[in-house]
Amino acid sequence: MSRIVMLDPMRHHALHSDAMAGAAARQFVQIGLSEIALAAADMPLCLVKDAQTGRFTLIALLGLIEPRNLFWHDGEMRATYLPRAASLTGFRLDAAGAGGLAVDEADPAMGARGEALFAADRSPAPILADIRAGLERIVADIAAAQALIDDYARLRVIRPLSITLQLSDGREHVVAGLYGLDEEALAALDDATVVALHRADQLAPAAVMAASLAQVERLRQLHNATHARQIAAYQIAFTD
Repeated sequence: MSRIVMLDPMRHHALHSDAMAGAAARQFVQIGLSEIALAAADMPLCLVKDAQTGRFTLIALLGLIEPRNLFWHDGEMRATYLPRAASLTGFRLDAAGAGGLAVDEADPAMGARGEALFAADRSPAPILADIRAGLERIVADIAAAQALIDDYARLRVIRPLSITLQLSDGREHVVAGLYGLDEEALAALDDATVVALHRADQLAPAAVMAASLAQVERLRQLHNATHARQIAAYQIAFTD
């Protein structure tokens, strides 16, 4: 559970950030508009629904069963791309906090290892300015992705997505709570809508997102390389 508080030099003067520890613990991570093609080279791109607002959010799926990043192995990221938010999971923007930041004290990135957030005199370390700038870029990019996904939602091309894993011990595991872009629904759009999507640079991202579901096979291979309980097969299906 998150424990987000304003970054405070008195409370957090000994706190360090290990960005990769945060990335390793993520089963999925939110991505921005500019990251769609980059992340799709390795990861399935899906949507999750906010229970309070009903809006869909674009994510890169990093794991299947265990709540961890399958691309993280032996202290290294085994992917061609690491989504930017994955390395900043422990921080939030907060104008009242030191360096304009808040921290999630429960995030795996936060602790006694990694880069110090404050100098010996408790002044903000230079890394805080870099973190804030990185977060500001991520927030703007995610907002652009949100606008795109909102348009897809208005077109009713988003469907509940079920990924059912058949395990080697005979059991099944369903990766629940996911949504995706249904290619049949996209193909059924009228010509005028398709042209409008193309001119707004919204057609290509839809195609990339739909095609990225093939990367579930990559996740299966990574899981089987490090787990005794193998994923023997899987099924991806859209439901009503």
